[in-house]
Amino acid sequence: MNTKEFTSYADKEAFVQGVFSNIAKHYDMMNTLLSFGQDYFWRKFAVEQMNIGKNQHIIDVACGTCVFTKEALRQEPTLMVEALDFNREMLNQGRLRIDKAGLLDQVNLVQGDAMALPYEDNSFDAAMSGFAMRNVPDIKQVLKEMQRVVKPGGKVVVLELAKPSMIGFKQLYNFYFSYILPIIGKLSKDNSSYAWLPESLRRYPHQSEILEIWKSLGYEDATYHELTGGIVAVHVGTVPIRNHQ
Repeated sequence: MNTKEFTSYADKEAFVQGVFSNIAKHYDMMNTLLSFGQDYFWRKFAVEQMNIGKNQHIIDVACGTCVFTKEALRQEPTLMVEALDFNREMLNQGRLRIDKAGLLDQVNLVQGDAMALPYEDNSFDAAMSGFAMRNVPDIKQVLKEMQRVVKPGGKVVVLELAKPSMIGFKQLYNFYFSYILPIIGKLSKDNSSYAWLPESLRRYPHQSEILEIWKSLGYEDATYHELTGGIVAVHVGTVPIRNHQ
């Protein structure tokens, strides 16, 4: 798995589709395992960075099983959320979650491509994405699309696994990804899908490099927050008023 190479964007898309189709039913459990139980805190913090207000319309890009969407609605119950993901199995799990919470009237689930969002410019008050950027073919293109569909002055927030630098956390995290996670994969009889998680993190740029992409796209006040010793990073930026000229 560590030698997996992609010859094109379409090649990576097809591979990642297969991974998430295989793990959709167990995805939330995996996130909790990967995060040492901290994923709820991370999502709570990330949603708070959007500064969302009453009756706003936001988009959850690559929404997966809609845990991020549900947290946004917990913090602001008057929201309307567009929840988009390219994988039907993940969306099905998300629909079950949203339905169980009685929130279907406030969430529109859409199967679509984060690289080419099917919305007009300035359609949303804010945008968020959680644990998706490692899996997209082109990070810059997705951030550009999120900027395009958010109104000038709106926030874009991305939560993603990062590369911890704090002594102790770094060694523990590397050990977990290199030795513990493969065991979980073997027990699940889906070793290739679980193997992609550490591989995708190894390929993903450091959070400081990701910040430079945000700045290159013109996001204002672009910054990132490292949580839990740098296990994850929450990148935040404001869509510039001069956008869409």
